[in-house]
Amino acid sequence: MQSLTRREHWDAVHASERADALRPREAERSWPRRTLKRLLGSRFLEYMSSYDDHQIWDVLYRRYMPLPGATVVEIGSAPGEHLVKLKETFGLIPFGIEYSDEGVEVNRALFAARGLDPQNVLALDFFSEECLTAHRERFDVVVSRGFVEHFEEPAAVVNRHLELLKPGGLLVVTIPNLRGVNHGLTRLFHPELLPMHNLDIMAKVAFLQLFDTSKVRPVACAYVGTFSFYLFSVKEGSRLAPLLRGCMKAQTLLNVLFRTALGDRGAENRFTSPQLVFIGFKR
Repeated sequence: MQSLTRREHWDAVHASERADALRPREAERSWPRRTLKRLLGSRFLEYMSSYDDHQIWDVLYRRYMPLPGATVVEIGSAPGEHLVKLKETFGLIPFGIEYSDEGVEVNRALFAARGLDPQNVLALDFFSEECLTAHRERFDVVVSRGFVEHFEEPAAVVNRHLELLKPGGLLVVTIPNLRGVNHGLTRLFHPELLPMHNLDIMAKVAFLQLFDTSKVRPVACAYVGTFSFYLFSVKEGSRLAPLLRGCMKAQTLLNVLFRTALGDRGAENRFTSPQLVFIGFKR
């Protein structure tokens, strides 16, 4: 499968994630957060968090995720925080498939720190016969986030997802939307990322066409999140880093505005929404 990225790129990405992923839980209850919760209330604090995360976790996932005890695998799982949250929120049994050596190490360390079996992080090439032979139709849920857009033949990548999924199982595929306003901002902050992404599939109609409806029954295919600066990054040492940090702080206010004014509905559109998500059941 022809990839638009190299293993070395992902090793570097996951190495940079190590400190945040393995930060002790006590850091999440730091005094600024406790103070804000006391002054503003837990509901307001919740409104400050990512708006597209709210739509995915509190609206879509809550509607479609199976009962506790179901197995879930994430393709390209490092650093593993998404799987940990699936375990803690829905009681799913988490597995990860990761081919980056650094990513495997970080993901296993996070699992161990959160009381999960680190051997559930499978050090495999997702496209290898070894992976398919060992795990064909094994999982109740297959998830990938920001994975299929890194390949020149994304429909074939989606089909491989389905081969690991049990009949009747849930498929969740999320990709970034780097078109519209987001394309311009990515070109400003980190233009080197654009050639690593298949931009052609970052439109709702093109994205939906990746999923063979004879194999999977769609229940949702949509833009998610009204706008988010969290989508963007900068290279290490970039002069634009302070500007992006300021934008990230402004996003907190936007999150509150979106939750207050839009609720669960959002104002999704192809120009500014940060993600597209597909959810369906294997036939």
